[in-house]
Amino acid sequence: SGGLETCLNIPLESTDSVVAYAGKSRKSVIVNNMSEAEGFTLLAHIPDLRSEMAVPMVAGDRLIGVLDVQSNRSNRFTDTDVYIMAMLADLIAVAVQNARLYTQAQELAALEERTRLARELHDSVSQALYGIGLGARTARMLLERDPARLREPLEYVLSLAEAGLAEMRALIFELRPESLEQEGLITALSKQAASLQARHNIRVDTQFCEEPPFSIEAKETLYRIAREALHNTVKHAHATHVELQLTNCDEGFRLSITDNGVGFDPNGQFPGHLGLKSMRERTARMNGTFEVDSSEGAGTAIRVTVPHPLY
Repeated sequence: SGGLETCLNIPLESTDSVVAYAGKSRKSVIVNNMSEAEGFTLLAHIPDLRSEMAVPMVAGDRLIGVLDVQSNRSNRFTDTDVYIMAMLADLIAVAVQNARLYTQAQELAALEERTRLARELHDSVSQALYGIGLGARTARMLLERDPARLREPLEYVLSLAEAGLAEMRALIFELRPESLEQEGLITALSKQAASLQARHNIRVDTQFCEEPPFSIEAKETLYRIAREALHNTVKHAHATHVELQLTNCDEGFRLSITDNGVGFDPNGQFPGHLGLKSMRERTARMNGTFEVDSSEGAGTAIRVTVPHPLY
């Protein structure tokens, strides 16, 4: 038999459709002879339609669709065909449902990311602009009353402007993921370091090797890990000094984030443990190794080693 693959929208309320009946009853239907199709109007998509088989595609308790097969031969379909097509329909239904869930997860992640960026924008750049305005008003007042004291508010304004600029560059970089492909991982890490130093007054020493020959997805993963580690440093470690390194070693490329903060017990419950779990999972997806060295009062060192890419 010959046939065409066709996608149709058929209402479940339809009373004369084999497809609608299969979808509504969640049961497979075979019509092997046009003369036996009492109550059904077969929708022919091949010349001289003689037989039709409709199999519902169900994932959990949700109807995904109906798999409809037609033939120009009478008595074409058997219970064995139904059994085989039912297995195929189950696989298709699960695949479609997984694709929908993945899309929903991506949309939720994008929403959470936008919310985080909005919070970062408010907490950093907005505060910097407010401080600049306050410092400028102070400078204007001193210009009239005591010009000799202008230096302090002007330096304050300049420092806030530099911090705001560094933070804005980092945020723009995150809003434009293609920048990672155009400018590279090293530039992205450098901007994160500059933003951290300007915004939180934490000294950040960096040491970077050459740009690693990773895919854009792997670079983005390493960037996210570094950002999460630096975020934990700011939020929980109370550190004054951070070392951010990306080195090329025998095992692969190693990303290291070390701070002189309060430290923690890696085997216990501690603030930021969910971020640590996220970093570990991201590393595992790249077939890398994730290490944490920390103890209370002794700072924290995080090392992520990713194998060299195969050429």
